[in-house]
Amino acid sequence: MKNAILSTILIFNLTCVKAQQLFTRFQDLELEDCKGNIINTSTFLGKTIYVDFWFTACAPCIKEIPHSKALQHFFKKDTNIVFMTICIENIDRKPIWREMVLQQEMKGINLFYARNRPQNVNLMRAYNITFPTYILVNSKMKVIGDNAPRPSEKGWVHWAIYRAAQGVSLTQSKEEMNKNTTDFKKFIEQEHF
Repeated sequence: MKNAILSTILIFNLTCVKAQQLFTRFQDLELEDCKGNIINTSTFLGKTIYVDFWFTACAPCIKEIPHSKALQHFFKKDTNIVFMTICIENIDRKPIWREMVLQQEMKGINLFYARNRPQNVNLMRAYNITFPTYILVNSKMKVIGDNAPRPSEKGWVHWAIYRAAQGVSLTQSKEEMNKNTTDFKKFIEQEHF
């Protein structure tokens, strides 16, 4: 009985931590891209951002790359949607990351976060990252989905991003999908998923 109560308390506390992250401002980060430019994430204010946290030796992360390219192709006409990958690695892996981005022809905004260097923000802690982790950020730079679908979750990920661009939270878009609402069905039929 005592273990069941402790387990319930732990689940409740983890749920509260996750819920607190929602609708908080996405961290202002200054990270390096493949060309050596420093990119400030706050420059994407006004855009919907699909963020992919990954690292170069993560097999599930690498498996998602072709799906991510297809997803970006699907939304290529919508200039208000940004696809951002943030590779979290030790600094000595930066050349491997850069080469992988080039070899895999990864599109979007590709950034590098050196986890073994002093940073203003501990991303691993800030977003409870396990790899891969995807989040959705709305045009006001608020996290609206901290457990966004993977690029391989065809249909669901498209719907989540489409609705996020309309200001709808991930929770609400998931409810719409689960209830198979008319709008969801129309979207899926129209896009031929």
